[in-house]
Amino acid sequence: FSQVPQNSDSAKHKGVLPDYVKMQFAGGIGLVSLGVGYTFFKQKLEVSYFYGYVPKFASTDDLHSVSLQLTTKLLHFKISPNIELMSLNFGWFIHHTFGSEYWLSLPSYYPNDYYWWSPGRNSGIFWGGEIKTKFLSSKTPASGTAFYIRAGSRGLYIASKFGNSSIPINDIIELGFGVAVYR
Repeated sequence: FSQVPQNSDSAKHKGVLPDYVKMQFAGGIGLVSLGVGYTFFKQKLEVSYFYGYVPKFASTDDLHSVSLQLTTKLLHFKISPNIELMSLNFGWFIHHTFGSEYWLSLPSYYPNDYYWWSPGRNSGIFWGGEIKTKFLSSKTPASGTAFYIRAGSRGLYIASKFGNSSIPINDIIELGFGVAVYR
């Protein structure tokens, strides 16, 4: 997928403008999340920043969060001139949820070492795949649109599963899917 030719004004801002925008449903960031990001090394590495939201009807309270993610796309297959498959994507994230219940350091009313984790900030891994198409490229400045799916887990969930094998695997896996529009 080649970049759209740019005039001198847009070329000045090329390094600042994100390479893509994403919208994701579920997947551990929020019920709905919006993100922007940059690609490196011929689209083998992505760095994304997401804002996630969980409305009160899906949780005990409205939740707001942010997530920084690194994704490596190991396998690229050109299916046709208009379709590319990235079937082996792996990533790491660090995630922060805002709110008084999501503290970063242990509150004084808990004994020392009562909790070994912070509910406000955590990290984890994910894996998935993506199909990138030329959809929208003839009608917009976008070079293509991608549809992706991912599954992941947080370090806390993985540690809990190893410490308690009775926890079902589906309790520690977060599934999500989304769409990305590349410039």
